[in-house]
Amino acid sequence: MASNEHRNLQDPNIHNPKGFIGANNETVLSKGVGTSSLARDGSLGWINKSNVGAVNYKMQGYAIGKTTFQYGEDIADNKSPFIMDVDYLSSSVSKGKLSPVNFFRIGQSCVIHKNSKVIGINGWLTSNTTNTVTVAICRVTPDPSSTADITPTVIDEFTVVGGGNNSLLVSFSESTITLPSLSVGDIIFPMIREEIKGKEGSNLYINFNIESVVI
Repeated sequence: MASNEHRNLQDPNIHNPKGFIGANNETVLSKGVGTSSLARDGSLGWINKSNVGAVNYKMQGYAIGKTTFQYGEDIADNKSPFIMDVDYLSSSVSKGKLSPVNFFRIGQSCVIHKNSKVIGINGWLTSNTTNTVTVAICRVTPDPSSTADITPTVIDEFTVVGGGNNSLLVSFSESTITLPSLSVGDIIFPMIREEIKGKEGSNLYINFNIESVVI
């Protein structure tokens, strides 16, 4: 039997897979879905690495809009995790702080389990007015040796114009993320505020997904 069987070749003599030269950076080789009932006739193709191993974080809630940011109620509240009625007392995330008691008990919050990065934020918002609503996706890195207040970091902040009717869904999609990096143990959560044109805030409902990939 020939001694140059593929399984016996050393690394310098093994060629790259088909399509390697023309493939984009940060892509991986994958076999497509195919059409046969055996699911074995798919063709090879190079896909973006960010599409592999994605982790999704679902968040939703409701609020009566204010000009200052609001975030989710404490888990001890019987309306948690959906109601967002705790006033941050600032219209800018960078100008406020949260105590460990506050950010740890936000009902909508999620703990990051692996170092990763956010690649997309997609969802829907409804409002009974056409006011402009600002959504901030925030991150806090807890310090287990300190009880000091922490200013959250904004992962991404974007605006949505209400549809004027809570039966009219308005979509939003963010693919360019301001500060996408997440670390193990980080806590992420949303905040919401609006530009109020009248005397009272709008009835706001939000339902969205944060997509991340492990790095």
